[in-house]
Amino acid sequence: MNDTERFNEHAATWDDDRGNVDRANAVAAVVRTVVPVRADMRALEIGGGTGLLARALADDLATVTVTDVAPGMVEAAGRALDNPRYDGWDARLYDIEHDPLPDERFDLVLGLLTLHHMGDVPAVVRRCAELLRPGGWIALIDLDHDPNGDFHASVHDFHGHDGFTRDSVRRWLGDAGFAGVTMTDAGTVTKEVDSTERDFPMFLATAQAPNP
Repeated sequence: MNDTERFNEHAATWDDDRGNVDRANAVAAVVRTVVPVRADMRALEIGGGTGLLARALADDLATVTVTDVAPGMVEAAGRALDNPRYDGWDARLYDIEHDPLPDERFDLVLGLLTLHHMGDVPAVVRRCAELLRPGGWIALIDLDHDPNGDFHASVHDFHGHDGFTRDSVRRWLGDAGFAGVTMTDAGTVTKEVDSTERDFPMFLATAQAPNP
């Protein structure tokens, strides 16, 4: 079972998992401390699943386009966004790594635990830069490097990355033209490994697209 099939299988009950909801809320709180979110911002969430992170920031943003490569997740996100609170929001089947870039430009690009599922991460970061308006922000949350691969040890056919070093992410953002790169602790993901619960740390990488 590949990543897309796995997430399709869990999509309908994703929001029922309190851990997923609490993680999104906690990460949203960290994002607010670093990114100057505004009520007029138009945001794009990449690999957004059901849009939990975006919805946790609903009071801080104007509209969000939630994207994912798993049709089940997009369908679940669409149901969640069918609420007057999310007027103007939409959920879209979209692969930031491979699909043509849309015509829209955004004030903020968000991604929670999505980069480690992608192939060419530096290329994804560069594509995110192209989608931002001048002065726009990027906020990417992912796992710190897990040298033993324990986080995904129980996942069959996982072909992604075992987290990232913060220096690597900082370099990719700089190479993509971003300014003011910051790396912030973003909490942990608790997961059972060999019958023992372990905490895997996350980082928040933020930066700003330069003004012309």
